[in-house]
Amino acid sequence: MVVLRRSRTWLKSRSRTVRDVLQLPDVRRIELGWGASVIGELTGQVTLVVYSFDKGGAPLVAAYVASRTLLSMVVTLGIAGLSSSTRTSLLLRRITGLRAVLLALAALTAALYGGPAAVIALAAASSSLAGTFRPLQVAVLPWLVRTPAELASANAVAAMLENSGALAGPLLAGGLLVFAAPPLPMVLAAGFVGLAALSLRGLVVPDRPRSAAKSVVQVARDAGHGLAELARVAPPGGVAILGFAQTFVRGALVVLIAVLAVKTLALGQSAVGWLTAAIGAGGLVGGAAAAALVHITRLGRTFVAGLLLWGLPLVWLAFTPSAAVAYLALVVVGVGNAIEDVAGFTLVARCAGPHSAGRVLGATEFVFQAGLGIGAVAAPLLLHTLGVRGTLGLLGGGLTVLTLAHVRRFARLDMTMPAPGEGVGLLRRLAMFAPLPLAVIELLATDLKPHDFAPGTAAVREGETGDLFYLIVAGSATVDVGGKPGPSLGAGDCFGEIALLRNIPRVATVVADQSLHTLALEREAFLIAIASNSMSGAAADALVDQRLLENTRADADGGSAE
Repeated sequence: MVVLRRSRTWLKSRSRTVRDVLQLPDVRRIELGWGASVIGELTGQVTLVVYSFDKGGAPLVAAYVASRTLLSMVVTLGIAGLSSSTRTSLLLRRITGLRAVLLALAALTAALYGGPAAVIALAAASSSLAGTFRPLQVAVLPWLVRTPAELASANAVAAMLENSGALAGPLLAGGLLVFAAPPLPMVLAAGFVGLAALSLRGLVVPDRPRSAAKSVVQVARDAGHGLAELARVAPPGGVAILGFAQTFVRGALVVLIAVLAVKTLALGQSAVGWLTAAIGAGGLVGGAAAAALVHITRLGRTFVAGLLLWGLPLVWLAFTPSAAVAYLALVVVGVGNAIEDVAGFTLVARCAGPHSAGRVLGATEFVFQAGLGIGAVAAPLLLHTLGVRGTLGLLGGGLTVLTLAHVRRFARLDMTMPAPGEGVGLLRRLAMFAPLPLAVIELLATDLKPHDFAPGTAAVREGETGDLFYLIVAGSATVDVGGKPGPSLGAGDCFGEIALLRNIPRVATVVADQSLHTLALEREAFLIAIASNSMSGAAADALVDQRLLENTRADADGGSAE
């Protein structure tokens, strides 16, 4: 009942969100571009799996999945080095346009009966660039909205479009493949990506200072350090071990779905899209459930439950290979995937600690991408040796057994988790923390420390080095910017974020005008939390930009909070 009630509230609020935020022209352009990009990418991905299977069977599907994964890892490093020297909006337009061209060339090559290797290479190159859209979009959005509330709404719309596209893309590919050969849905996929590029043509982003980004070598060096730290974190928690096993199964499943749809169940090529969409549908349900119900004191057991929802349905499908079971099993897999993601990444942050969490989370993603590629490559060999049912049984059963072997370890890990404190509600009401799953917010709340200030006492002073972020629990405070009075702060407000996010001295003085009770979060924990979610980072940047803009007007009409 709780989930249903929250779902109804969520749907009502999201409908208002879509209406309000799409009234901003530039936000509308980038949001529609994002939605079209996701639909195009997923339509193309399913179609390329079908094309690869038709031309070369499971080995060619594996080659496509592995090549797009490897190229994506390389491209991510390259974009990290380019983002500081090129305007983000220009980079976004160029990359999206290039994606459309590459996918269109893949479709043309397939239509003209060109070599499958050329088609796969062009399509993989296009797909490898797809992962750059969302990070670049997050960097642009704060400069297109006027308030943190608008930014939160824009990010909510982006999440809705992403989830909807993950379902609509495979469904669209499946529908077209009923009556058309793969080149037609490839063309349509390229058309959606091209539509995304056209949507971005009128995008105007105000000039802004760009901090120097890390070079590709620096990013690669950081990844190496993260892998070393992950190796130290993995033994007590086992997250990396089980995460690699799960992504290995996921990579193999991309290949298996094609074989299952066309050969085992004889559902036809279009069923590749329907079966892939079933995972997306399960992900929508699992994501909503995980965000609302996963708690910090049961992260380990929730992570295990998510993995079991990956393994057991595949075992069931191996013993009962029918169309109905296949669809239902993959919906359950989607639910498990969403639950496992939330619990697993939160556990990594908890085990690594605030000083190492950023590097370790990056290394974890690297390990998971490696599992995805290796699983795809291993699938044809497993299929040749064991057949479809044997491979499903081995993958699902192996993941289940490995997960059950870690149950006691994760249960003990849960017992060490501290209970969240009083700051959970305050954090959830702030736009920069609202996108985070409940478990992550609870984890942050355990790191909050009380700081009380008597009337007339300065909590922070302009020009000082900042090392804490403050939430006001009770009382009120005045703000002074360069000798000019700013607006008062009260319960539920925050201050101290500018110095931490921009790595500059405090830009305002905050003085308690009555007994002030605050909860403070240290720099590392605050920055890791904000960096872990693109929506949170965008909301935090928007708040900082808004307050700094108000501070520049202090000479005329007062200042704003630090």
